[in-house]
Amino acid sequence: MNNQLRAGCLMYVIFNIIRVKQECLDKFVVGVREHARNSNAESGCVRYDVLQDKEDPHVICLYEVFQNENAFRKHLTYDYYKAWMERSKEWRHGEQRIRHVLDYIYRSEDV
Repeated sequence: MNNQLRAGCLMYVIFNIIRVKQECLDKFVVGVREHARNSNAESGCVRYDVLQDKEDPHVICLYEVFQNENAFRKHLTYDYYKAWMERSKEWRHGEQRIRHVLDYIYRSEDV
């Protein structure tokens, strides 16, 4: 587990649910994997996971954990982030995007 998470730091957590257009799913999956690898390499990123709904593969979830809100804001400035958002914007059902910024109530590390 990431040392930053073990240290008990407050984290900035985002959970995104994206509906991808049927004809764009394959290229979206390839692109979001690359984007996640880039994101995970950022110094302020604790984890960036991509999940796919088993019943509806067009539903993609992003679980993003950053050290703090500033680290997340820096994430938004990287060229690869901007390029990914531009490249993938037509692949998404924009009206079906759900984004939550979350706070911990309980973390398994707190036991």
